[in-house]
Amino acid sequence: MWDTRHKAEATLNKDLKEFANLFDEIFATIDQCIMRLDRLDDQFGRVCAITLTKGRNLGLGCYSLSLDALAQEAGALFRPLIESLERLTYFKLDPTRINEALEGRLPKPGDIAKRIDGKFKNLREHLNTHASHLSLSPEAMIHLVDFKAGRLRLVQVHNTAVLRQNLVMLLAILIWLAIVATDCTSVGAGVVDDAQCDSVEDIKRRTLILIDKNKKP
Repeated sequence: MWDTRHKAEATLNKDLKEFANLFDEIFATIDQCIMRLDRLDDQFGRVCAITLTKGRNLGLGCYSLSLDALAQEAGALFRPLIESLERLTYFKLDPTRINEALEGRLPKPGDIAKRIDGKFKNLREHLNTHASHLSLSPEAMIHLVDFKAGRLRLVQVHNTAVLRQNLVMLLAILIWLAIVATDCTSVGAGVVDDAQCDSVEDIKRRTLILIDKNKKP
């Protein structure tokens, strides 16, 4: 049952070590932002902290499922992960919008995306069609069939190249989440934390270099 996970973990400790290190740094940064937002002890801090915590858990879930070669199934978590990112951006741009959350009148995710000029419309539609709901489309089911053997594939085997590409996409979203989280801490505190900003910018720089290096030809 855990053979695929163990092989993925071994790969993270060797061929994909750079990915593993960056994921560790990004999650650590997000955790620091959650604690800083919570320490603000006001409505903006509390709402942003709980939104960020949800996004962090969704991202961790996507990471875990990717290691099990279940990235397609992780799409069910990937969409609300994007929504967490966009919601934090929505709050960051206008902190008074926190009241909408407290009063239960936040706009729908699609409307939030429009208001912040979100960039994920096509991806959200793809996930909605093939991943967020149970779908029998070829895109959603093809990985479940072993065409050579003519039977269902009950175990998704580890493939380093596939894992690499899945981690590239997840890494891109999580570094974005870490950047927005850092911005929210500055907005909530009313002062820019230069050290935190410099740290996340350094992680962003190294993340973009790794993503560019691992793009599909």
